[in-house]
Formats: sequence, structure tokens, C-alpha cells
Amino acid sequence: MTVDDEPPTVERHDSPLYLIICRDGPGARLARAEKLDGHLRHVEVNWRRYVLAGPLRQPGSQPLIGSYFLVRATDADDARALMSGDPYVSSGMYATMEVLEATASIGLYLGGKIWESADAIRDKAAG
Repeated sequence: MTVDDEPPTVERHDSPLYLIICRDGPGARLARAEKLDGHLRHVEVNWRRYVLAGPLRQPGSQPLIGSYFLVRATDADDARALMSGDPYVSSGMYATMEVLEATASIGLYLGGKIWESADAIRDKAAG
């Protein structure tokens, strides 16, 4: 890696993030078609709370198998409440919905990395 390739250090966002992984249940293909307009309306109205979101597929496959949502929320209950307003969720389209706390640490969308050095985050990296 050259100096030009090193990611810049950026400010860590204070807003807690939650990664929500939803797996389709039986009949999801039909439900997606029926609930699409309401789903899009929900995510567009709440777009500032979504860091990223989109459909999931198996690698190299076209059929959708679920969705992921990286959302800003005050806590896990707030993240679940946001999701409960989505017609894809309220219709029971998803067989499972896993809510995980996440930290945006590095990446293109973040604009760099949040740590100055490995030593600065060593205690956090150990869990």
C-alpha cells in the first residue's frame, strides 16, 4: 500500500447504528410485489435514518432471499420500531429479522477510517 492508498482518518459518528438482516419467508416473492409501493414509501420517508439498505441474494443468483438495513437508531428497540413501520416487516414477509449493533469503522461511504492507530483501538478490538 502506498501513502496515496491509505484511508484518511475521519470523525466517528456518535449516532448508534444497527444492522438488521431479514431473511425471506414462504411467499416472499408475491409479498414483495404486493408491498413494494408501501415499502419504498416507508424507506423514502425515513431515508435519513438509513445509512445503507438493499436486497440480498446468494452469490451469482438473481432471486432475492432477504434484505439488509444499516440504520441510525437510539437503541435496538428504536431500530425495531423503525422497521415495524415497513410493510415488508408488518406483512410478515420476512421469516427472521436479526438486529445487531454495528460500528461504521472504515469504508468508502464513511470516507475513510475512524482510528488513528492500532494502539488507539487495541482494547476495543479485543471485545
